[in-house]
Amino acid sequence: MTATRRAPDEPNASDLERILRDATRLQLDLARAASVLRERGGDLARDLPGEIDGLITQLSTFRTSLDAERREQEGAMSREAQAALFEVGKAITSSLDLKTVLNQCMDSVIELTKAERGYLVLVDQYGKLDVQVARNLDQDTIRSMEFAYSSSVVEEVLKSERSVLTSNAQTDERFALQRSVAMFRLTSIMAAPLRIRGKVIGVLYVDNRAFTGQFSQAKLDLLEAFAGQAAIAIHNAKLFGQTDEALKQRLLELEGLYKELAVARERAENGLAAVEREMQIGRVLQSEFLPRELPSLPGWQIASRFLPARQLSGDFYDVFQLASGEFAVAIADVCDKGVGAALFMSLVRGLLRAFALRAADRTAVLAAITETNDYLAENHGRTAMFTTLFFGVLDPESGELSYVNCGHDAPIVLGATGEEIRLESTGPALGAIRDVEFEMGQITLLPGDSLVAFTDGVSDALDPSERSFSEEKLLSILRGGAPSVTTMLGDVVAALRHHIGGAAQFDDITLLALRRNPTRRDFPTGQYRVIEPIVQATGKRNRR
Repeated sequence: MTATRRAPDEPNASDLERILRDATRLQLDLARAASVLRERGGDLARDLPGEIDGLITQLSTFRTSLDAERREQEGAMSREAQAALFEVGKAITSSLDLKTVLNQCMDSVIELTKAERGYLVLVDQYGKLDVQVARNLDQDTIRSMEFAYSSSVVEEVLKSERSVLTSNAQTDERFALQRSVAMFRLTSIMAAPLRIRGKVIGVLYVDNRAFTGQFSQAKLDLLEAFAGQAAIAIHNAKLFGQTDEALKQRLLELEGLYKELAVARERAENGLAAVEREMQIGRVLQSEFLPRELPSLPGWQIASRFLPARQLSGDFYDVFQLASGEFAVAIADVCDKGVGAALFMSLVRGLLRAFALRAADRTAVLAAITETNDYLAENHGRTAMFTTLFFGVLDPESGELSYVNCGHDAPIVLGATGEEIRLESTGPALGAIRDVEFEMGQITLLPGDSLVAFTDGVSDALDPSERSFSEEKLLSILRGGAPSVTTMLGDVVAALRHHIGGAAQFDDITLLALRRNPTRRDFPTGQYRVIEPIVQATGKRNRR
């Protein structure tokens, strides 16, 4: 037979309550005895009731003192419990290590309830009991081989989802016959459910094998409070674990993505280098489409400037001698920029040269415009690309210039006398529609007259504040009386560079100028051909 003992320490709350109840019953019994004696009378009835009344008064005083002591003890326990709960709460919010928090929680429970051991048991996904924390009175972890708790009490809490308190499991009819209770000689037991979001996932359990009546309802309330704290710790740890796992998975995904991006970047850089090489080759080839040298015309000056916005350009100019001895002068602007415009430009230049060089006279030469337009419209109209063009045939002896302006910015004739003439459009852009009749214009350039043709990249050039260069500013430079067309175009390019500043060059810039030298002065004749490098802008500009 198993012998059990009462706890040797000072009376706990349940002991005080029992003594109070016994004192109350004794006081009532004495009062009834005194009443009976008075009713019977006699000598004994005269003396004993007074003595009994004295005992009753003493018992009342004893009860008052004992009740005050009980309240004081419960208040002290409450303050101690509150402090412990506060410390555990701080630990839960300051640490994400589940084992550390639960060990601290269990140590506080054991200390406050005077339990011998404490266990925190969870139910795993298969329904089996899994001890997460096992601690003893010395704040040491109990090894698994030494586990000695009542599984029947734990199962009762899980089943009923309510706390269990037994002062002596050996005599408690609910657990006395359970194998674990008898085997481990368990007496005082408390257990409280662990709830997370309304679901019981485990049990907080304490016991004391040495003494019966070790636990009270107040201590069970305390255990339930700690169970709530432990449930919070478990919930936070699970959330942290899930977040940590998700972050690790995300990190692996990002590492994989980074590797893919590194490979893609390497391929892109290799591809970009290859494209850059191809663009450089394309630029060299395109420069071959432009006149290698401008022809030398006795009594005339010829100069050009070419500033592509990108590696490849949609602008071009040309000056070449015809079979008649006259010279063809052309400047054009394809409606786009870059590779597509450069390819279309080379096609237009090739067609113009081919049709013009086989012509026998001036009229046939100008008819090359119609042939070029019809070919472009019929074979490449679906590309929606077109070209503005100024094309003229110059007789250097007479200065007579016959021309067709296909929607191009009107070239400017600066007369020696200060007169200015614009050679306006005589027909639509090339390639838009076939079977178009182009009118021919004619002008004679007198000694001292200058002709300046340009693309819209000149007047439309933007500064960092997106203000255009404008034709007015161009005209003010052209009117400056430069001694040669080479100097004049150099002044224009310098002004353009200053205007653009740190902005990106938006469009290709092309200029072509001719001047008929005055007969009274010794002006040099010859050719001036300059192809400017691409402007490497440092600033950025939004396209308007």
